[in-house]
Amino acid sequence: MSCSTLTRRKGLPRISGQRMETADRDEMVELMVEIYGQQSVEVTMEVLMMMNRRYLVQKLSETSSGLQETHQSKRLHKEVTMTSVEVKLLEMLEDLSYRELEQFIHVLQHTTMKKGLPRISGQRMETADRNEMVELMVEIYGQQSVEVTMEVLMMMNRRDLVQKLSETSSGLQETHQSKRLHKEVTMTSVEVKLLEMLEDLSYGELEQFKHVLRHTTMKKGLPRISGQRMETADRNEMVELMVEIYGQQSVEVTMEVLMMMNRGDLVQKLSDISSGSKGPSTSLELEGCGSTMQFSSDWTKLQPEVTLTDADEAPTYSLQSEAGIFECSVSGLRWVCKEKVRFKYQFCSSERHMERMESLQYMPAGPLMDITVIAGKLDEVYLPHWICIDGNPEILDKFAVLHIDDCGDSVEKVSEVTSSHVKLSEPVFSLKMPLVKFGFSVEIHCKVLIYKTNIPFLTLHVYLIPPDPAVKQELDKTEVSCGNQRILKQHPKKPLKMNDWFILTADLNSREMCRDNLMLRYESSDPNFFDLFMKNPDTDIVLTLTQENDRPPVWTCVIQKDEYQSSTGPVQGQHFVDKHRIKLIERVSNIAAILDELLDEDVIQQETYDKIRVLPTCQEKMRELYSGPLNARRCKDIFYKILEEKERYLVDELKEMK
Repeated sequence: MSCSTLTRRKGLPRISGQRMETADRDEMVELMVEIYGQQSVEVTMEVLMMMNRRYLVQKLSETSSGLQETHQSKRLHKEVTMTSVEVKLLEMLEDLSYRELEQFIHVLQHTTMKKGLPRISGQRMETADRNEMVELMVEIYGQQSVEVTMEVLMMMNRRDLVQKLSETSSGLQETHQSKRLHKEVTMTSVEVKLLEMLEDLSYGELEQFKHVLRHTTMKKGLPRISGQRMETADRNEMVELMVEIYGQQSVEVTMEVLMMMNRGDLVQKLSDISSGSKGPSTSLELEGCGSTMQFSSDWTKLQPEVTLTDADEAPTYSLQSEAGIFECSVSGLRWVCKEKVRFKYQFCSSERHMERMESLQYMPAGPLMDITVIAGKLDEVYLPHWICIDGNPEILDKFAVLHIDDCGDSVEKVSEVTSSHVKLSEPVFSLKMPLVKFGFSVEIHCKVLIYKTNIPFLTLHVYLIPPDPAVKQELDKTEVSCGNQRILKQHPKKPLKMNDWFILTADLNSREMCRDNLMLRYESSDPNFFDLFMKNPDTDIVLTLTQENDRPPVWTCVIQKDEYQSSTGPVQGQHFVDKHRIKLIERVSNIAAILDELLDEDVIQQETYDKIRVLPTCQEKMRELYSGPLNARRCKDIFYKILEEKERYLVDELKEMK
């Protein structure tokens, strides 16, 4: 804060900027005495304090003892005679940026309230600078101000400052809390890394971590942490509890829990620094698995080669890789191999196998895939599933994989379940499909597919299905063969409960037009759909999906008038996307959301998506789209539909242009 800012804040007269800029030291003194009189001493002391020139404040204080001291000058005098620890407190705050100081104030209020300490007035806090913050804390918390500051800085992940403060406060009477904080800054590297892992979790993820930890330790027969201690524990206390109870095993347990939460990125970081500790380092022995699993969030995404030999057959996806950890950008299939490998797969209908699955008391949990290894060996495979396991760790033991070959079928155990995949070690391939046991209430990630029929009045077929590519491929083929057109819309963001009834309502100008209901089920062929009929609509239609018990909507979308009235595509002749190429490149701004939709609709693959995302400007990203992915007519149609949703006003404006 400058001198002019300080005097303005204190309501004092302002010295002309021009006079200040040209003044030397003698003239500055003359100006200040002329304008501020006796207050010039106090102002000088405060400015010097802000400049961290305390020895000059001390000298000025000693020579001004004969002057009438104001409350402010007394405070400044007190600051230069602070104890070494109080000075260190001020140094800690001076090491914080303005934004960090704001964060410090916010966390301080929360911390003191949680500890049952007196509360500093919010108004006093908001207007306080660093010096006043120290004064307030020492005044209200006394010796505890050191402990409180250390705890707040730990929550802000500023251990460097906690260490400095800890070194200067060794002569103070240490409480249990300050001893704990001191212990934290002198933790082993593995313990520090454990804490860093938990600090990378959001509040919701931390609660999930606690829940999965309880289940994991119970399953492994480890001692149980008290539920009450767990519920009230923050991140620091969680590390302390785990190290206290599980010792070196706390590393292994943390890695396993994080893998169940699909946070392999954190497991990799933890694995990198724990190689010198006893127990697992770059790998972790999993229960029920004869080999170790290598953890990594860096799955290298590969785009498959797609072959379509017959219009009535499903496409074949071919992939090859060197040794490493990979993921198919189309299906999400993951694999680990120690040598070069080449394989192919297809999505298949599970209709013929549904009766058998039901007799075994299982239901589909992922797509049925026919995998054939052509060369090499896959050491581990991760099949994608669509079951939501968040907050439901009991379901982890209920997963299996259906294996079908020439000899019949069998149900295999899985090595591990993550939030998106089931793992098989040393797999033997043919038809494979993730399953989950009946008898559990499960939620799944769903897709909504909308088709406008080719009949005189407006009729919409709306499908609510699991994200099974085989079902989607079959629907596209069936609906298009009838002359129906797909209307592209976003899918539900949250998972929906299987076997619940859902109601789809179509509103026109806030007036209900029609509604239909169905149960969310997995049907491998000829799935049921909402059938909405509207005689002569002439405006936008709002679709709303709700559960039958009238809870808040789980999904809504707007179908614009142009989307359902056009039966021949966006424009006749030259395509809208080509006609307005220059304007679209110049003016499309919501490119991130558009890329997400194009990826979801298979217009672009993951490799292209990643390449475009890193380009620095929207214009360059649009040019890259035009350079390849938007060459096909169908891709242009899909792109146009996405533009209508994401850039509605721009599209409307371009439509009006001649």
